[in-house]
Amino acid sequence: MRESINQVRDLMVQALTVRGLSPDDSGFIADDFLEAQAEGHLTHGVGKFLLIDEVLRNRLGEPIEVSRSGGVAVLDGNREVGQLAARRAAELAAELAHSHGVGMVTLRNASRFSRLTPYARDIAASGHAALVTNNAGPAAVTPYGSRTPIMGTNPIAFGFPRGEGTPYVIDFSTAERVWGEIRQAMLEERPLPDNAFLDAAGNVTTDPEAVEAVLPFGGHKGAALCIALEMLAGVLAGAAMGGAVTDEYQLGAVFLAMKPPAGLTPAGSVDALLTEIRGAAPLNGAGPVHAPGDRSAAARLRAADEGTVELDPNTKTVLMAMSQGGAGLTANSLTN
Repeated sequence: MRESINQVRDLMVQALTVRGLSPDDSGFIADDFLEAQAEGHLTHGVGKFLLIDEVLRNRLGEPIEVSRSGGVAVLDGNREVGQLAARRAAELAAELAHSHGVGMVTLRNASRFSRLTPYARDIAASGHAALVTNNAGPAAVTPYGSRTPIMGTNPIAFGFPRGEGTPYVIDFSTAERVWGEIRQAMLEERPLPDNAFLDAAGNVTTDPEAVEAVLPFGGHKGAALCIALEMLAGVLAGAAMGGAVTDEYQLGAVFLAMKPPAGLTPAGSVDALLTEIRGAAPLNGAGPVHAPGDRSAAARLRAADEGTVELDPNTKTVLMAMSQGGAGLTANSLTN
C-alpha cells in the first residue's frame, strides 16, 4: 500500500519522542529509515525501525571520546542509538580532516546504525572524500567455499563531494544479501530470494526460519573483501571479530574523512566521470547504463514527487501502535 511520506514520518517521530528522544534526534533517525524505504531498500526501512525498542532500552548516554592523537580519535559509543553515535563520529572525522588533512574516527560500543549512506554523505558534504565501514556481525557470512558463518555482512561506503550538488555515495554490503532480508521476509510473510542463504546443512534455502548463514557476494573476491573489512574494524576500532562477536555492542566502525589537496577541484571530475559512465555503450543492446546508486536515487525522487511510500499493512499497524506508546517488535516476535 502507498502511504503518505509525511504521515509515516510523523508516526515515526512521535514513536521516538514518546520514548524520550529529542525532536531533532527523532527526526534524524526517522529520516534514515524512511529514506531507505523510499529507495526500495526495505531491509533498512520502516520494518527495521519497528525493532528500535531494545536499542533504546540499552542506551546509556552520549558517545565518549576515549582518545585523540593528531587526526585520529576513538569514540566509545556508550551504548547510544547507532544513528546518533555514527552522526557524531562522522562530524568528528570531518572536523579532524579540516585541521589535519585526514581525519579518522573509530567507534565501538554503540548499537548498529543501519545504512552507511548518511554518514558518508555528511562527510562528503563538508568537502572531504569519505570511507565508512563496520563489521556488521554477529557471524552471518561464510568464507568462500564454506557453510560456516564467521563474518558480519560488513558494508562499505564511499562519499565524494560535488560542489553545490548532493554528494555522490556508493554504499553496499559484502554479503550476497543483507541479514535484514530475513526479518523483512518474515514481516511480509514471503520466501527469501534464492541463491543467497544457507540452512544448517549448507543447502540453499528460501525459508527465513531455516537460515543459518548467508553467502558473500562476488565469490572469492567478495569473500576476501568481507574478511578485510572485518579485520579493519577489529584492528582499528578494537572490536571483536568473527565468532567472538556475541552482540552488536562489540562491533566496530571506521569513519575516514580525506581533504583534497589545495588547488584540486574534485567536484567537476566526479561529475564528469559519472556522465561518462552513464553515457557508456550498453552491453548487448540493453540499457541504459547506470552509475551505482542511480536506481535508488530515482526511486527516492519518485517517492518525493508523489508524496507517498510503499508500506505493508503489518508494518503500518505496528508503527501506529508505537506512535501511541505501544511496543514495537522483537526478533523473537517475528518467529513466534
